[in-house]
Amino acid sequence: MISSAWLLVLLNSLDGIVTYIGISLSIITEANPILAELNPFYILMIKLYLSTFLAVHSLQHRMLLFGRGFKYLLSFANVC
Repeated sequence: MISSAWLLVLLNSLDGIVTYIGISLSIITEANPILAELNPFYILMIKLYLSTFLAVHSLQHRMLLFGRGFKYLLSFANVC
């Protein structure tokens, strides 16, 4: 589970950076209707914050089995 969480952190961070660059250069548009209304910088900050939160949470609870709440958090971070 830890390696999956770290992979999600990495992919979510890369997604945030690429989305920021793409929106800033008007190459892409945000498909998420909630995030589409936000400034590209705020989208990047939200995605990086969620990735950082996941990294810190997975480091603090390395040996614990993650419950339903953590799975919901991972799903939410992946959707954003």
